[in-house]
Amino acid sequence: MIIEFLLSILVLCITATMCSLTSGGFIWEIIEPALLPGTLLILAMMIFLSGYGKSFIKIFSSAKKIKKTELPELKKIEASLSFSFKALIFVSSFFMLIGAIYFYLNIDERQTLGPNLATIICSFDYLAFFGMILITLKAKLRRNIITYMIEENDAENENTNLSKKEIILRTIKILIPMALIIGLYLLIIFTSTINNSNEEPLSFYYLKDLPGLIYIFIPTFLLLAISGNFKIFFSALKSVFKNQKLSVSQMALFENSIKTFRTLLILEGILAALGGFMGMLCNLEDRSALGICFTMACVPLIYALLLNLILLPVESKVSLLCDSE
Repeated sequence: MIIEFLLSILVLCITATMCSLTSGGFIWEIIEPALLPGTLLILAMMIFLSGYGKSFIKIFSSAKKIKKTELPELKKIEASLSFSFKALIFVSSFFMLIGAIYFYLNIDERQTLGPNLATIICSFDYLAFFGMILITLKAKLRRNIITYMIEENDAENENTNLSKKEIILRTIKILIPMALIIGLYLLIIFTSTINNSNEEPLSFYYLKDLPGLIYIFIPTFLLLAISGNFKIFFSALKSVFKNQKLSVSQMALFENSIKTFRTLLILEGILAALGGFMGMLCNLEDRSALGICFTMACVPLIYALLLNLILLPVESKVSLLCDSE
């Protein structure tokens, strides 16, 4: 899986660089000389102390070695990746909170605000960056485990051709709840928030942000392809729309692909948002650039949240389509 690891780093480095340049910042501004290596070293020591050290190192093996690995060891490697992601959350959150405390304690001293705020943002950035790599590798490994466990007599899909009437009815059943959800969200926003400006933040002018669309979709789909779940993801959407019965192995593959895509969306949204906020901090004196940077910070994460709201019911429907309890 060393190839998948290197490809994931390449995709995310290019994304982070382009995002920084678009928002007016610079990529080296998110590289803290002590925080970055320190976070990785603490994470490595936690993996070693957990007993997953040997299993975690095996993710850097070649594809041939991974294919020859027995099922129990594959599960240990998957468990090591799960532990690593949880540990990364705790380590990054610790430094974020420490940075927030120091930011508050020294709020009257302007020369300390920048470094403390940088610690908060960079910790969050490292969580999103390395978390996406771990999620991609875990999705790839999970796919291998499910494939390994598939029985030869696994039941095939029941392919049913839907009539035009059935397609229309299914589309209406999807669109009506979505319209109601959107309407309720708008109602809550307009009744629970106050906007005295002449601009409407939910207008198409703000949500049509092309860089935001690029940064949220292209890296996510590339990482999904690296994990080997690209075709499986669209097969899952097709099966849900056609209401096809699924075998246990198909359900596991589809759930893995959708869950991976949802998680990558959120982390990529966070990564893009942090790039936008970093651009704002670098251009505080240029008020004309603040709006662009703030849009860059918010819009990708809005897209990620909206897509997660759509994919959550899809993921639930996949489990209901399984023909085995």
